[in-house]
Amino acid sequence: MIKLQTPRGLSVNVPETRDEDQSPHFEVHDRRAIAAYYAANGYVIVRGVVPQGDCDRIRLLWEQEVKPDCGFMYRQATAKAERHERNAQGWIMNPILNLQSVDPTKFGRFRDFAIGQILTSPQLASVFETLLGESPKIVQSMYFEGNSATWEHQDSYYLDSEDVGRMGAAWIALEDISATAGRFFVCPESSKIAPEEHGPANNIASNHEVYIQSVVSLVRDLVD
Repeated sequence: MIKLQTPRGLSVNVPETRDEDQSPHFEVHDRRAIAAYYAANGYVIVRGVVPQGDCDRIRLLWEQEVKPDCGFMYRQATAKAERHERNAQGWIMNPILNLQSVDPTKFGRFRDFAIGQILTSPQLASVFETLLGESPKIVQSMYFEGNSATWEHQDSYYLDSEDVGRMGAAWIALEDISATAGRFFVCPESSKIAPEEHGPANNIASNHEVYIQSVVSLVRDLVD
C-alpha cells in the first residue's frame, strides 16, 4: 500500500496489488450485489466489463489515428479545441472530449470502435441499467492518456440530469496502471453529501477554487 496525496492534499491509500485493495470487486452478472454496494457507497468496481482485446484495440487505434494528429480537438478540461499537449514521455496530457463526436474523416476507426465496442457495449449498458433502473444514454465521454491530475470534485457541479443525482459515470481502465501514476480516486459515501449549489461565491468562472476547497473540507470532515 502506498500513501499518496490528492491535488489539494487529501491523503489516499493506494493499493499496489489486488490483495491490498479493500474494495470488493464484482462481476457483471452480480446485479443485486452491485446495486446494493453502489447504493451504500456511491461507487462500485465491476471487473471484465470491457474485454482485454477491446482495451488493446482502442489503445492501438489511439496510437495510429489520434495521437499523431497535429490538429485541434475538443478537450475535457477546457471544452475548447486545442492541439495535443505532450509531456516529456510523449503522453497526451490534455484528454479529449466526446469520443463519439471526433472527426470521422480523420479518426473514423477510433470513433467507430469506441462507439460500437466500448461506449455501447452490452455489458456496460447492463451495469448502468442495474444502477439507474433504466436503459442508459450517453451524454459525455472522454479519453485520458497521461494523468491530468483532476482536482477533488463532485461531478454534479459540472454536469447532471434534470433530476439531480440521476446521472452516473464509468471510469474504464484500458491498461494496468502503476499505483504511483495517479489513479482515479473516490471518497466512499461522499455521494450522500448534497451537491453545493452554484452562486457568486463559488461559480466556475471566477471562484472555482472556492468550490474545490469546499469539497476538500467536506471530505476531510467525512473521513476524520
